[in-house]
This record gives sequence, C-alpha cells and structure tokens, in this order.
Amino acid sequence: MTETRKYRSPFHTAAIRVLVYGFISGLALEFILIFASMIFRGFLIWQLYALFHWPAGLLWSITASAVIVLLRHTTVEIGMEKIKIYRVGHQESFHLSQFLDSSITRKMHIGSYSKFETVKCYLIFRISEGIQKCRLYGFREKDLARVLEAVRNARAGHLTAEEKAAIVAEYTNEAAEALIHGRTGNNEFLLPASELIKAEKESLRKISLITAAAVILIGIMDLYTILINHTFHLRLLFFTMLTLMLLALVLAMYIGLSRKRSICAERIVIDGEHLTVGGDYYSCSYIEKIRLTSPQKQSDSIFPVQRYMYVSANGTVKKYWLGSEVSFQAYESLCRSLELSMVLYPSKLRYLGPAGSIRRFRRK
Repeated sequence: MTETRKYRSPFHTAAIRVLVYGFISGLALEFILIFASMIFRGFLIWQLYALFHWPAGLLWSITASAVIVLLRHTTVEIGMEKIKIYRVGHQESFHLSQFLDSSITRKMHIGSYSKFETVKCYLIFRISEGIQKCRLYGFREKDLARVLEAVRNARAGHLTAEEKAAIVAEYTNEAAEALIHGRTGNNEFLLPASELIKAEKESLRKISLITAAAVILIGIMDLYTILINHTFHLRLLFFTMLTLMLLALVLAMYIGLSRKRSICAERIVIDGEHLTVGGDYYSCSYIEKIRLTSPQKQSDSIFPVQRYMYVSANGTVKKYWLGSEVSFQAYESLCRSLELSMVLYPSKLRYLGPAGSIRRFRRK
C-alpha cells in the first residue's frame, strides 16, 4: 500500500443513528415536560412546554443528535508509517509498530417491546504509559475489519528480508505469499439456488428412474413367483421392501430440496479477511468457528454428498447449503480460498469429514 487511506463510518449509519437517537430523546423530552407541567405550575414551565412540545421537541432532539454525531464522527487515516485517528477538536497519531489489536464490545438492550444490540469498536495501541484504546465512533464490525486489513497491508510493506524468510520457512507457500503481500485478493463463488436445485433434481431423476425400474422388475418377479409357480420367497419380499424404501427416500429428498433452497448460500465472496455469504457479512478475525463438509468426503451410496457450511459468530450458528458434488463443481477451490483467508486463524476452520482433509498452514 503506497497511498494514504481514510476510513469513516458510512453516511447512512450516521443518519440512522441521528434519527434513532433523536426520536428516543424527543420522546423522553416530551414525557419529562408533561410530567413537569403536572407537578410544577408556573410561566416558565409552560414556556418550556410550548417551546419543546411535540413535534418541536422532536426537531430539537434530532438537531442535537446530529450535532453530537458530527462532533464524534471518527476518521481513521492509515499511511505507510502512521495511523491517525481524529474527530472534531481531537486527533491522535500512532506509529504502525504501536498497533496491537482491536476489540469489539457488544451490549444487548432489551425493553418491553424491543430488543437491539449496540456495538463499540476500538483500536488498541502500545504507548509509553501502557495500553491505549481508541474508540471508533460510528464504526461497524465490517468497517473495523477493513481498517484492520489496511493496517496489515501497511505493515506487510515494512517486512524485512529476514522476516520474509522466516515466514517462508514457517508457513506453506500459499500462506506465506498471502502474509508477505498483506493478504489481498478477491474470490467470488456463485451458487444460485435455482441452478443447484436443477442439477440436484436431474441427479435424483436418474436415481428414481433406476429405482423405479428395479421396483417394476422385482414386482414382475414377485407376480411370476406367486401366480405361476405358486410359491413365495422371503428374499424377494426383502428386495421389494428395500426398493420401495429407496423410492420413498428419493421422494423425501425431492421434498427436502425446498429446505435446501431456503438455506442456500447463493453467493460467497472472500475478500481478504472479509467473508460474505448470501446477505450475511463476517470478519474472519471475529468469527468463532467455521465448519464445512470436507472436499475429500466421498459418497458411500448412490446419493451424492451434500455439502454444508456452519459459521459461528456473535454467539449464533448459521447453516448454509453449498450444493453437492453434482451441482457445485468449484467446491475444492472454495475451500482453498477459505483456508487462505483464515491463514492467521487456522484453529477456527474445521472440516466435517476425513481428518486428513484438514490442510496445514504451517510447515511441520
């Protein structure tokens, strides 16, 4: 990274905060004025009530909220040597080597009829007096993740030849290249539900045709044995029940496709440490764990292996369907991109399947 980059909280986020804070404070002001006018009698109280009565109080509250949000609006500037954090009337500057980590504080607010979560983002620096946390007002988790990626890119530009050699010696080729170059890159994988379902139905259609043919053949054999030979074999009954159960299983899988459609990932974008799955955004540094079907898992039946991904973040687990070996051919490439994106957090990525499928990021 050769140029200076600036990061701010998005305008629409600031606008939403202004409206929410303004509405809540305006409502609180209205109740306070009504309560005060009921207890205290006097010209001053009525003047205040007339001045701040709804909707005038709402406009005053929105204006005050806009001023506060503007004064606290934070900008992070990342250059080749310095990280600057500033807002109106306040500026702090740190050297890249002083950067330690980031943190996110979440707080759940539960009311009588509402439930919402507030997020506070911080950058942590080492200073002579100890540790300093800098609040990034208005930043969301996604915004903080982009700042962290820019910091890593800037620090990668300062790696010495000895440090690069140590990375190459410790990590595998792909991981070492990603670390040395600041982990840039973009990979997009399209998994449209309609296309995946179409391929799955085609596969099930072939299986159902074979199963139906087997049912008909065994049925003819049953009729021949009973009507012509006037005998009955338990073995034929067993095969008849087995093929009927297989046909019922195929029907159940047809029905299950609607469930798979609802949890289909649709589109996966891996951009550095940013992971977007469908409409959900994740930062690799704040993901608790990713579990997905191993690309080496082989089917032990006539049905293809169905692949899933489970993302644990913020105390919740989200399940995504990634098609199967007959409907999504780029699955192994997706896994490799995920491994590269999670190179700094190898313990967070786990495969569901053969133990040998877990790739190693560090050389043994």
